[in-house]
Amino acid sequence: MVSRVSGRSPTLFWRTFILLMLLIVFSAIGWLQSFRVLNETPYAVSTARQIVTMANLTRYAVVSADPFYRPDLLMVLANREGLRILPKESDDEVVLFANDPNAPAMAGEIESYVVRSLGPDTVLASDVNGEHGLWVSISIDDDNYWLMTNNTFLSPRYGSSWLWWALAAFAASLLGTTLLTYRIITPLEKLSRTVRDFGRGLKPATLPENSGPPELRELNSSFNRMVQDIGRMESDREMLLAGVSHDLRTPITRLRLETEMADLPDETRTNMVSDLEQMENIVNQFMDYARRSTQPMQRVDLAETVKTAVHAARLEIDPAVRLTMEVHDGVFVLANPIELSRVVQNLITNALRYGRSEDDLLHLSVCVRQEKDMAMLIVADRGQGLDMSQANRLMRPFERGDSARGGVTGTGLGLAIIDRIVKRSGGSTTLAASDPHGLTVIVRMPFAAKPIKPASA
Repeated sequence: MVSRVSGRSPTLFWRTFILLMLLIVFSAIGWLQSFRVLNETPYAVSTARQIVTMANLTRYAVVSADPFYRPDLLMVLANREGLRILPKESDDEVVLFANDPNAPAMAGEIESYVVRSLGPDTVLASDVNGEHGLWVSISIDDDNYWLMTNNTFLSPRYGSSWLWWALAAFAASLLGTTLLTYRIITPLEKLSRTVRDFGRGLKPATLPENSGPPELRELNSSFNRMVQDIGRMESDREMLLAGVSHDLRTPITRLRLETEMADLPDETRTNMVSDLEQMENIVNQFMDYARRSTQPMQRVDLAETVKTAVHAARLEIDPAVRLTMEVHDGVFVLANPIELSRVVQNLITNALRYGRSEDDLLHLSVCVRQEKDMAMLIVADRGQGLDMSQANRLMRPFERGDSARGGVTGTGLGLAIIDRIVKRSGGSTTLAASDPHGLTVIVRMPFAAKPIKPASA
């Protein structure tokens, strides 16, 4: 479930997670809006009834009270209930309740209900003479008064319990979304890793076929059958090429022995031996490409491997080679040592065959360095180069760029073998044009950091 989003678009896990969370949030907002709309009319009726009841009870209490105790009643109403009764004057500055911008959304409906209940002369105001509150005009003994109270009941406080419920609902939604996304994405991530390993030439683990949704079970089953079929095809191809190669080696060896022992001119003998060696080299390349690698991988020093290969090819002392090396020490990769050495040897061999410039010298540049988390091996020459439109084609087996590289024949497997070995280590191989002419082969492989040893007690 680990996401890798640095510098790239979000993974499928985060896209699905964010989509589900947005769906939950929008659903909650829509539900609250629907609840508010459906609750407006009951809220307006309930508030209006409360105002009417408050006005009627206050008026009846004042009218029915003994005139001697009315001042005490008014004081009790003001101190305990927050109700004040003030004379209504004709010059009072009044802000109608329905016209107040701070009034509830259903202020008009509340005012209409109050007026219908208390009479057409009733005035409902939110401000009288600069004093803010809830003002209702009432009549007591044919005199007009203002009944004033605070308007807190118009916007009642809900306390803090709703906040805890909201947090609990959000946490539950977050947990549910995470679990749902994990259950959906995990099988796809496992399939993606398996396909990636299979593409690198590794034998992938068998995907489960008896768990999960039917669609995923069918997908896993189809993939497992595909891997088995491809494995059988590779085994058959390997056996076929191994048999052909074995059958060809015997007559090649016999022909070479007879050629060297025959009474032939030196030039003829040399040409025939060279042809036989080329045939044997072709057979060996066929075997290298057909053989599936099962060798264990380990942490290998790429810089040391390159130095060893250059020394073995005697490039430093070859008068026809102009060598430039920039090899940084401590560049390690995860690979099989023999296969990694074959990669470097194939690159050097290709440069020796195809990379000579017009002066018949090989101007070869070899660079090994680390860029961030990648190890880089760059081999460049100044030969005739290649048509870069053919670069992707030349990475496929049995493809040759003879017309662009001087017409030297070959099997077309050198770059394909390099690419397959590099992909097995999780890397890539790229062809580029050298400046001013020539070919540059760039090999990128993940840098293998030194494992951290646990601290001793």
